[in-house]
Amino acid sequence: MSVEEVMKEHGFNLAASCAGKASFTKWINYKGKRAYISVHDVTGESFPTTLEEPVRVAIHDLKSGNEVEPGREIGSLSSYLESLQE
Repeated sequence: MSVEEVMKEHGFNLAASCAGKASFTKWINYKGKRAYISVHDVTGESFPTTLEEPVRVAIHDLKSGNEVEPGREIGSLSSYLESLQE
């Protein structure tokens, strides 16, 4: 199963900005406001391509795109996905 398929099972879609950055995103409600989670590789320039690579996860305001919770680095994409199950 590809990383994209695994992420889709967790409700994430592949997204790209006009600046050429790619990430996996998922819309959520955060403190009563519409927001989204972004999952990037640690460079912040692209999406993770394996379940073993480290990722950067952040929550952004849906309207402005500004981070509403500081991004954090997680040791691997699989670790992050496992934390969603808890």
